[in-house]
Amino acid sequence: MTANDAKVSSAGASSPAAQMWDQANWPHIEAEVKRLQMRIAKAIQEGRWGKAKSLQRLLTRSHSGKMLAVKRVTENRGKRTPGVDGKVWKPSAARWNGMLSMQHRGYRAMPLRRIYIPKSNGKKRPLGIPCMRDRAMQALWKLALEPIAETLADPNSYGFRPERSTADAIEQCFKALAGPTSAEWILEGDIRGCFDNFSHLWFLEHIPMDKVVLRQWLEAGYVDEGTLFATRAGTPQGGIISPIIANMALDGLEAVVHANSGRTYRERQRARVNVIRYADDFVVTGASKDGLESQILPAIRQFLAERGLELSEEKTRITHLTDGFDFLGQNVRRYGGKLLIKPARKSIKSLLDKIREILKGNTSSTQELLIRQLNPVIRGWAMYHRHIVAKAVFTLVDHRIWQLLWIWAKRRHPNKGARWVKERYFPTNGSRKWSFATKGSARDKTSGVELFRASTVAIIRHIKVRATANPFDPEGAEYFARRRTSKRPVGWPGASPWC
Repeated sequence: MTANDAKVSSAGASSPAAQMWDQANWPHIEAEVKRLQMRIAKAIQEGRWGKAKSLQRLLTRSHSGKMLAVKRVTENRGKRTPGVDGKVWKPSAARWNGMLSMQHRGYRAMPLRRIYIPKSNGKKRPLGIPCMRDRAMQALWKLALEPIAETLADPNSYGFRPERSTADAIEQCFKALAGPTSAEWILEGDIRGCFDNFSHLWFLEHIPMDKVVLRQWLEAGYVDEGTLFATRAGTPQGGIISPIIANMALDGLEAVVHANSGRTYRERQRARVNVIRYADDFVVTGASKDGLESQILPAIRQFLAERGLELSEEKTRITHLTDGFDFLGQNVRRYGGKLLIKPARKSIKSLLDKIREILKGNTSSTQELLIRQLNPVIRGWAMYHRHIVAKAVFTLVDHRIWQLLWIWAKRRHPNKGARWVKERYFPTNGSRKWSFATKGSARDKTSGVELFRASTVAIIRHIKVRATANPFDPEGAEYFARRRTSKRPVGWPGASPWC
């Protein structure tokens, strides 16, 4: 055996385990898992919980389920982030062997690795990073829980759910508040430390999955700076299973709010109550401030208390629609009888602060490198806000960014005049005389790069997802397939009626 052969063999590239992984029939595996998920959803719709439990067991012990779970955790953004054991499943052989290690009998979860990420308010958010095997087991049970969660979910819950997004939540705000007789008062709900305070007992009593496995995840503890800490409450932010069980814990909030909006159907209609929730952020609309304070707010507090949660008194408030409120980075406000949704000031400030950070960290970088760092940030922000009244804000943001770039360019050349700086960094591009761009090279046959402008993004009205659509129901699956393939905006002739 040559040295190269030994190196390949030691890396596992030509091992039988690597070959088994590389030769996997992924379309067949995904179809098999989807078939079982749809059977679980059907059993829940029929009220056959015993059948659903048997199907869950079949899915979580199946070869296809384990393969797809490992594929998900080794191809997502956190695939290179190790847990406390320092291992990642990068080679094909490691992925195959990791799949074989996913056994329920004798399963013991390892503690989480605690890291901290900055929040928008300057504080830090704790994240718990599971090891790869625990991550794969959570992904496996996520496959078995999602059909149940989607079947029983609140109609107007949009966070951490397949085929739903923040744009759907904002569009529901528009539908609930834009009419001439719509509600005028808004209850902005903020749950204090939501993920950190969930009751473990509630989870163990109500989450329909293997209780032994669930208890392992909830009580695994975490390691922070070499010290092991126990977990008595909450579900770790960073765990794959956390968003879905948190959603299942908060499902039912919409029904509770509607049940307490009035004793009769006519009273509930006059109350004009709507609930729009994205994960743990939610707003409740109402016809009167008194109704929200005396009926809705106490019911929400009781609902959350049963799950070990409470509202933040500082951030939970009731506001009038003419004063406006911020939700998911957007500002919703009525101007003279007309509802307009615009990018929130905090969102604009956050973007400009990030631009300043990039410029500060690239004082000596080339213009091309700077543009390549700025473009994804500007494009991503503009694409997020492209479904609302944002054209004027886009133009304003472009102007502010230009001002920052002009200062950056002048500081690089303190001994040069403004005309020289303009010709060097802001060449004429067609009819535009102040584009921040580089010139291409005829010798190297390369074209220049240009800064992306937010104002070039077209404003397109988002088509909201059907509130009751379920991707694990045959009719819902067909609806979502048509929805994914349809690219027509609302205003185009011949827009699909199913939207």
